[in-house]
Amino acid sequence: MKRPMSNVHSALGVLAVVFLVVTPAVSRAANDCDALPRSALKTRTCNPQAECLAKVPRDVKGPAREARQRECSRLPTSGVCHGPDRYDPQAECRERRK
Repeated sequence: MKRPMSNVHSALGVLAVVFLVVTPAVSRAANDCDALPRSALKTRTCNPQAECLAKVPRDVKGPAREARQRECSRLPTSGVCHGPDRYDPQAECRERRK
């Protein structure tokens, strides 16, 4: 006889857990702009290989310079970089919702 009642208690426990998990998710969906960071780095197109080569000091000569150039040659010639400009993702999100 106790078996069916324990199944009811188990089902109620599962429902309570589902309710506790789903309720905050619905609340978060309403405030999804608040979930975004206040500051982030803007993306930009770039050439990582050229940027790397530009950072090699001019006074580095010989094998040391060649080694750094080899390291840079492994990088892609085009891509997406982050920074140095910053923006506010929350403000942009709220602006799009208006």
